[in-house]
Amino acid sequence: MRSQLESIRPTIKGLLIKKEISTMEYFQNNTLRPILKFQNSLLLSIFNYHLKKSKIILDQLTDIKKEECIEKIIQKDQKIRHVLLGVIIGHFTETEYLAYIKHEKELNRRITNILIQRLQNQL
Repeated sequence: MRSQLESIRPTIKGLLIKKEISTMEYFQNNTLRPILKFQNSLLLSIFNYHLKKSKIILDQLTDIKKEECIEKIIQKDQKIRHVLLGVIIGHFTETEYLAYIKHEKELNRRITNILIQRLQNQL
């Protein structure tokens, strides 16, 4: 039975379903991606506020420089990365959180990569 948290997450259409799928890939596709999609507007708002507060104007950069800047901010700025991770982790069920802490480093890497892609595609 799905929990209330799981029931409010959007369905991600177009995800390839393989017979053989790793635990990490399953978690990414069935937990992380729906949460990131659900929280998209909040994640964008938080990141845009960080840009404003840091006086970073992405509109003045070329597309390549913009993508590099977004990636650098997410990877190097621990404070903003932890805030964004907290927004995502805060939507885990207890079971998902227990699975997350077993593979925290790998899942944080996956979250960071998906987050960077989403921000680069929307900003």
